[in-house]
Amino acid sequence: MNLYTEAKEIAQEAWDETGNLEDALFLAQEAVDGHAISIYYGKAIEFCATHNTDRGEQYLEDCGGIAQDGDTFGAIACRIAYATLLVAVEDCLFEIEQEQEAA
Repeated sequence: MNLYTEAKEIAQEAWDETGNLEDALFLAQEAVDGHAISIYYGKAIEFCATHNTDRGEQYLEDCGGIAQDGDTFGAIACRIAYATLLVAVEDCLFEIEQEQEAA
């Protein structure tokens, strides 16, 4: 999976459906939450092994921490994959908004 391509697709779909940043951010968050890398341990572990997750990990640290009591390795990988994709989608939405304002 190409992170930027996937993030851009999710962001564009959210923008096309809503037409504004606030609603698109909400819709994109729901899409990322339901994404395979956010749900399936194997996909999340593979994603984390093959992508730079630094920004996603920082996002989680800013939200209170990566791991929670009782977490499994797979649950942590899902959380990191989710956050990494979410940050990338948010970046793409901000790009789309800037493009719309410039047009």
